Amino acid sequence: MPLISLRDGQQLHVRVLGHGQPVMMLPGLGMSSSQWLPYILPYLRQFRFYLPDFRGFGLSADIRLNQSDVFHNHSQDVQDIIRHFRLQDFLLAGISLGGSTALHLQKEGGFTGVRRYLHIDQSPCVGNRHDWPHGLFGIRQDELFGQLHRLRDLLAIYPQYSAISELPAQVRQQTSVILAEVLALMTGRELLKPIFQHMLNRPSLSRFLPLTQLQDCVSYLSAYIGGGHDYRQSLRDCHTPITVMVGMKSPLYAPVGQMAIADYAQHVRIVPFHRSGHIPLVDEPIKFIRELGRFLHDD
Repeated sequence: MPLISLRDGQQLHVRVLGHGQPVMMLPGLGMSSSQWLPYILPYLRQFRFYLPDFRGFGLSADIRLNQSDVFHNHSQDVQDIIRHFRLQDFLLAGISLGGSTALHLQKEGGFTGVRRYLHIDQSPCVGNRHDWPHGLFGIRQDELFGQLHRLRDLLAIYPQYSAISELPAQVRQQTSVILAEVLALMTGRELLKPIFQHMLNRPSLSRFLPLTQLQDCVSYLSAYIGGGHDYRQSLRDCHTPITVMVGMKSPLYAPVGQMAIADYAQHVRIVPFHRSGHIPLVDEPIKFIRELGRFLHDD
């Protein structure tokens, strides 16, 4: 598994598997690149997959963010990966955070070298606007962003700690209540909320969850509650064909907002996953493998 030297001197882990047409797949928040493996297995003889672990997650868990804008931070890392492997005429896929990172890459460089792009369950505008009610958490955005604001302000009082597990017990309890709700929404499984809360309150278990490093947690909170990014206008200049996989039961991003990408970009194909929440590859794995193959071979 290659270690890629980044522009700030850090080294990022990138899995490289298969042979043929290059494909880069960008993970969601808290996702390890290893979670792609069951889905790409049928295509390893025809495609060469580049699967990065983002800073803070997977085998790159010890690498901290170095900018306040997490989307720009990850986008620059992706640019460094592209340069390292000299990728040209490659396919790109991104789910959730990986989707925002890909759209940030498009805004900055116009998808230079990207032949086709696969966008999985992410809105083209993260924050709600007067003309856009389809951002993160939809109609509940004000309510949940209010909780995240309070959490960020609370964590800012304790800069001397590096992880949630190190916080004083009462503060850790307050933090776990809010983060457990966010993680339950991310997975689309409300029943997991008490399990997440229990894990966050147990230092030996919390390390298995995302957003438990305080520096990273505060950076992500600031990125999302700050309104996120609006990529709608930059998509108007996108000539790269886009496939949009939509979890029609997604608790994070309204399907109508995801499908609205077709109102901005020029060459868009919508693939609805009617039984899926935010993670179609988990909720409908067989369909995901089939539709991934369709995207890969769609020349």
